[in-house]
Amino acid sequence: MHFPHSSKESLFFPLFRTFGKTKKPWYLCPTLDFSPKMNYHSLMNSDSYMRLQENSGRSSRKRARTRAELLAAAQQVFAERGYHEASIAEITRLADVGVGTFYLHFRDKDEVFMTLIEEGIRDIREQVTSEAFRFPYEQRLPAVIHLTLRYAYAKRDLFRIALTDGGQLTRRFRAQTALVEGFTDILEEAQRRGLIENAPLFARFVTGMVMQGIVWWFEHDEPGPDVMAEQMIHLLLHGLPASFLSEDDDSSKG
Repeated sequence: MHFPHSSKESLFFPLFRTFGKTKKPWYLCPTLDFSPKMNYHSLMNSDSYMRLQENSGRSSRKRARTRAELLAAAQQVFAERGYHEASIAEITRLADVGVGTFYLHFRDKDEVFMTLIEEGIRDIREQVTSEAFRFPYEQRLPAVIHLTLRYAYAKRDLFRIALTDGGQLTRRFRAQTALVEGFTDILEEAQRRGLIENAPLFARFVTGMVMQGIVWWFEHDEPGPDVMAEQMIHLLLHGLPASFLSEDDDSSKG
């Protein structure tokens, strides 16, 4: 079968580009066998194509590894220096890459900051949700509170970055929204069973308690996550002592 020059380049465009260094189209490259017996499957399994695929996979893994190293370095720099004092030069120095490499992955300091927060909190939410659904329905909300606080305690630096210093209102809102959505997923079943009336609103109540517990750890190491979780669950179950809420006291008399 005869192919016009342009058709050949279009059909095997990736190979044409790969061997572009020879300044020749693929069908003039002596290292490739495109005889009539070379069908699609043999082409895909040829040594040249396999090397091309291997190099592509290696490049993708290296890029992903570099991106992860930049995010890890950014988390450390933001935690130590704060958003405003942190610099791209310091992040790249810690990651041991050039400044130019940074811009291959992120537009600017704000983008790496937002990526760090959003991906970190999303990972926590996904891990908590997947583990929580292993529990029976009745134990699910307590399990989510325990799991969320455990992960948050282990990643206090991430939440410190999100909620303080560089954590402007938009960033704080995104961090809070991710937690609200996670609790809403759990509480919607309670709403379907008629136990609560407004799952999203109740999720915000619980999120507020959890967020303030996390903020507490910015200045204190104790209580740990499990003790704090038990205190929150007790408050949800039993509320405040009635005497705290009673209007019938001495100050209201006379």
